[in-house]
Amino acid sequence: MVKTIPNKELKIELLPSINDSGNIFKFAMLFNGYEYDDYLKENGKEKCARTRKNISEIRSELFFSARASRHCDDDEYLQTYKELLPILIQKIENNEYT
Repeated sequence: MVKTIPNKELKIELLPSINDSGNIFKFAMLFNGYEYDDYLKENGKEKCARTRKNISEIRSELFFSARASRHCDDDEYLQTYKELLPILIQKIENNEYT
């Protein structure tokens, strides 16, 4: 069973440096994007809408980017993380967990 970290337990100090590719991938896997994807399907929301309006959407985007990078044997997830990091930090700082 893979360990996950709930959104409300995210702290800025848990976010990896943009130069730490291994820990960025591990961080991406600390969110179960498949469960969130099922939630989106059940609620009729468009898959991967990329609105980035909440932490779950941000983490889901990173999760699927990391999975795609693993499948394609590339490092595109690092660019995704670089894009998402400032947004994620802002959401955590503002306690915008939902």
